[in-house]
Amino acid sequence: MKPNQVEAAELIEKNDGRVTLELPTGTGKTAIGYSFLKDMAKMRQGPLFYVVPTKTLVDQVVRLHPDLTPAYGRGEFPCLYYPDQEIRADQIPTILCPGCDHYIDQATGKVNIPGAKPCPYYLQKHQAKQSKIVVCTMAFYLFTQLFSKEWEEPAGLVLDEAHRMAEVVRSVLSYEITDYHLWRACDLLSSIDEDASAKLERFANMMIHIIKRKPAHRGTLLEDFEIRELIELLDEIDTSSLERKLNKAIADHAVDLKAEHEVLKQISVIARDLRRYMRSLEYSVPEKSRQPLNYTYAYYEEEIGEQKKVQHRLVIKAYYVAPIIERILSPRTVAYSATIGNQQVFEYETGIRAPFYTLGSDFPVKNTRIFMPTDTPNLAVKARNRQDRTKVLRRVAKACHTFKKKGHRSLVVVISNEEREKFLLLCEEEKVAALSYGNGKPAKEVAAKFRDGAGDVLVGTVRQYGEGLDLPKQIAPIIFMLRPGYPRPNDPGTQFEERRFTNGNVWAIRNWRVMIEALQVRGRNIRSADDLGVTFFISQQFRRFLLGSLPKWLEEAYQGGFTFEEGIKEAMKVLK
Repeated sequence: MKPNQVEAAELIEKNDGRVTLELPTGTGKTAIGYSFLKDMAKMRQGPLFYVVPTKTLVDQVVRLHPDLTPAYGRGEFPCLYYPDQEIRADQIPTILCPGCDHYIDQATGKVNIPGAKPCPYYLQKHQAKQSKIVVCTMAFYLFTQLFSKEWEEPAGLVLDEAHRMAEVVRSVLSYEITDYHLWRACDLLSSIDEDASAKLERFANMMIHIIKRKPAHRGTLLEDFEIRELIELLDEIDTSSLERKLNKAIADHAVDLKAEHEVLKQISVIARDLRRYMRSLEYSVPEKSRQPLNYTYAYYEEEIGEQKKVQHRLVIKAYYVAPIIERILSPRTVAYSATIGNQQVFEYETGIRAPFYTLGSDFPVKNTRIFMPTDTPNLAVKARNRQDRTKVLRRVAKACHTFKKKGHRSLVVVISNEEREKFLLLCEEEKVAALSYGNGKPAKEVAAKFRDGAGDVLVGTVRQYGEGLDLPKQIAPIIFMLRPGYPRPNDPGTQFEERRFTNGNVWAIRNWRVMIEALQVRGRNIRSADDLGVTFFISQQFRRFLLGSLPKWLEEAYQGGFTFEEGIKEAMKVLK
């Protein structure tokens, strides 16, 4: 075992399996978590979970340790109920599943109809329940622990890339209500439950009335009294009665299950999850004992073309999810990441509170540099001039050309698609072969093509290429990150934070998020002690926090006194 793996194992044992670890890239984090769970499995303790943010990482963990059992979400499987259509299981209301020929009884593992092809989703879930250690995404773990409660409280839990937990939970618990689906649900309900249909129609009319008070073409927060008006209307619907009538309509074949699966999904949500959604709306308004935990905003378009179906939408965003995460942790939770940063902010965001340790690294610092040039602009909205972004992006394109002539390829990470498209045009002018996604080309496929040797520069937003992209062995030894991804001032989430945090504490959270973002980008080309790589942080916004965000062992690599051109020359020396 590596020294860091030994130290991590000792810390886990010392703290009885409840610990948060900041582990540098190259530590072999997966092996640490695997060993912890295997030891618990030998003691016949369970259930045991290894949890990661994405399906790609689930696959990666299983490749490293084939004795673990993967479990994927419904969106990864086809629905066999509709054999002639390409419909995923997550598009189908779960109310249909127990009566499906292909359904797998989770207690016995038997198919409803002997000889029928087993449902791949319920088959893999049954297999996971029989296994010792399950590897799954954060979203799968959240749903099965918080909502369906299909497993007991885990005896042991490993959270890999733990800094992502709050972001994933927010995404999973956020949803939207649209006029299109409400009207379709009203139509279908009219033949099942006229009273519920009429009440849902009143809700839809009120929702549209509220939305039309707001400016068109941009998200606008709802006021507290508007949210309460909507809650009162939803509260009038008798969900228990509606669910009984819906089940009867399905049993009596009064609903065309093949044609109406989308609407059935919506009604199923209304019937079975309405209380949860009502709580989401309720959590969007403050109470005496707490600040709002969610926020709700409206968006609409004044006119829509023939191809568009949705004109008005209500978006409900989860925000403060720490209490939810805390509820689904195990008494023995090992959480780790290469980028934990400020412990207090991490705990506030994730609810993961445990003894915290940052481990050192055996990575030779001489193999990397982190450049914060002295002569690049501040790209903050209030600080930059009109042409600053274009000018500095051209400088980056020219630098990529310079590195290309020496045989070095680059990764360029920007914040917006507008910046990505602008940089692609500049690369074309500077005779640099730049690869990026779009026009039917998925980001993962483009990245794979680049790893195989195509192109001089890979270009993408931080959302696509800021995490989960590995470019080791000098595939792209140079990284340029344009600016930190602070939220737009007119974004509903920004407006909500300004209301919620009146004392200015929100900047500690925002700075933590962009620090983690920057450190993750820097790590894309340094995956082991043998790698060489440099990173240029362009906007002067980074200067305020970059050095302070680096782990102690990496501070020596920081170079904040070079101009951009001097940094290029210094980078050439490192990469020789």
